[in-house]
Amino acid sequence: MIIKENWFYDISDILDLEIVISKWITVWIYDSWKNNKKIFLEENSFLDFFSFLENKENHKIEFFQNEKNSILNVKYLLFSKNNKIIKSKIHSKISSSYSKSDVKILSLIWENGNIDLDWIIEIDYWFEKIKGHLIEENLFLWETWKIKGIPTLLVRSDDVEASHACKIEKISEKNLFYLKSRWIDEKNAYMILLEANIKSIFSCLSMINNNFYELLINKVVYSIKEN
Repeated sequence: MIIKENWFYDISDILDLEIVISKWITVWIYDSWKNNKKIFLEENSFLDFFSFLENKENHKIEFFQNEKNSILNVKYLLFSKNNKIIKSKIHSKISSSYSKSDVKILSLIWENGNIDLDWIIEIDYWFEKIKGHLIEENLFLWETWKIKGIPTLLVRSDDVEASHACKIEKISEKNLFYLKSRWIDEKNAYMILLEANIKSIFSCLSMINNNFYELLINKVVYSIKEN
């Protein structure tokens, strides 16, 4: 599949194994993952990529920035519960100058959830003015859970700005107390804070396709409330 127009695309049902973002194109893509994909960014292309994974195994996606001045933003929300595992590999490879890759993953782990992450930004030899950043946030919603994953940077060039970060936390007791002091019961206060975290991942979609954004947020919140 070759994308040649600026637009929002839901590729969840597209079975093509390779997707190309053409030169000078700005696109927003959502994928709920039904098959592994390789996505190629051509010169001066811009991609905002979003995904929500719930109890998925053997997920794999690869991004390739082989032409200069490409920008990639990847945002994933993972939700695991009831001994179901999410096993995910996200690989971004930069082989071009003046390119940027930012990857952010938010994991929500319910009772006995299990998440296994393998995510990498790889920067090839001899290129310049490259930026690569990885951020992983893990929000556990129960006492028993399991998560495995180390953000990895493979940097082979010198002229690079790169960083990675990983944190594990619970819903803030301080914020819960604040909302409860405003006469919001604990369950609703908890969901308000949780929903704020979810919206932070997909907020850009609200400006691009608000109907899709609202449906997606409702889907995620419904999945969590079912617990």
